[in-house]
Amino acid sequence: MSKMFHENLKKCIIKGDIHNIVCHQQVMSLKKQKYWYKLDNAGKIFPAVSQDERSNVFRLSFYLDETIDSTLLEEAVNKVLPRFEPFAVQLKNGLFWNYFASNTRHFEVEPEPSQVCKYFKVYRNHGYLFKVYYLENKVTLETFHAITDGTGAMHFLKSIVYNYYKLRGCKIEHENKILSEKPLSRKESEDNFVSNYDKEKRRNLKEEKAYHLEGERFSNHWVLMLKIKLETKALLSLVKTKYHCTVTQFVTALLAYSIFKETVDFTGGKKPLKIFIPVNLRPYFDSITLRNFSLYIKSTFDQKRTDWTFENMLEITKEQFSDQLDKDKLQSRISSLVGFEKNFFIRILPLVLKTIAFKIGYNILGESISSCSISNLGVVDLPAGLESRIVDADFVNAGYGLAMTLISLKSHTNIIMSSPLKDLSIMNHIVQFLVSEGLDVTLDTNYKEGYDEIL
Repeated sequence: MSKMFHENLKKCIIKGDIHNIVCHQQVMSLKKQKYWYKLDNAGKIFPAVSQDERSNVFRLSFYLDETIDSTLLEEAVNKVLPRFEPFAVQLKNGLFWNYFASNTRHFEVEPEPSQVCKYFKVYRNHGYLFKVYYLENKVTLETFHAITDGTGAMHFLKSIVYNYYKLRGCKIEHENKILSEKPLSRKESEDNFVSNYDKEKRRNLKEEKAYHLEGERFSNHWVLMLKIKLETKALLSLVKTKYHCTVTQFVTALLAYSIFKETVDFTGGKKPLKIFIPVNLRPYFDSITLRNFSLYIKSTFDQKRTDWTFENMLEITKEQFSDQLDKDKLQSRISSLVGFEKNFFIRILPLVLKTIAFKIGYNILGESISSCSISNLGVVDLPAGLESRIVDADFVNAGYGLAMTLISLKSHTNIIMSSPLKDLSIMNHIVQFLVSEGLDVTLDTNYKEGYDEIL
């Protein structure tokens, strides 16, 4: 064991802190282990289909109340990394499947680049499948979707920032809201797609192709980002009192209505507009996994209809959410997805052929069946001492097309839209609609005049 571990253990014994002794022992035991495991059902596709224009990387950021000390930030990451087994891995190629193996290399933080959610080469990152950046007072975690979803990444970022402040000498109570301060559970590394598989509940997942937004794209895979900051209380009052819906239902209908109003080729087309919304499955299946455990539901709108209003789009959205957010239906979809990978002929295919099959399958059942996406991470739950030191938060999912994300912190909610397209009319319509509903909005963007000429 390291000298640092003995010193920390001695301090815990003096204080009588049994909880910290247990945590230290578990983490040190984990560091000594050589472990490996399969990619989860959702993660299997990403190594095969990811590239510069489709990175499958998402971003979480915290804005602190001080300028970042990069040396302490790097120390904080390496301190908590052994506790987060799904992050302390490297991707390996087996004969039949990719798999994750333990990674004990030192992790290095980097200055934040100008490009959001850029596809990164793991061999330049000591094998790790995530990045930690710093920029002035901003800490950013960018994660390759093969290892986790937004919920798992948020636990990791909260633990990094909590330990950063501890290294700064701040005394903050964790209030059982910081995972690195809790005893380790093996359920955190469980593949809950497999554990909730029921072969009797499988069903056909065939999907029709969806309408896609087209237009000139920025060069070099650059992604435009627009951040809309709203007062959460005012937003909730609007959606609950006037529209009798949830925030996610409201923004889904708003995005659909904005696409209907601002695109010239939507009306009269044959392919429906389909907005995909990932759902965190953990509350439905009593899960605490840090790995991927979410499924998409969708809102679908017929192009043949020419008299869409925001109100009737919202009513359809509410009906579709109510129908799809059912545990039995969700488990049926889980079983169908897992059943595919359990197919004998799929299992015996060598990895090189599986990769080809995944790419073909993704074009048929992945990108082609989705018009755009919305992901609401909800309220960032922080201990009071940490919440007072974090002034803002970002959540960005830079996909192949238009994407919308939501995250709430303290009294405000951020709606962030990202797009590789130069046409800003849909974003502009969304902002105007929110203003027309009486909401005060504050805008921020990485876009500057002239970018459409130079990018």
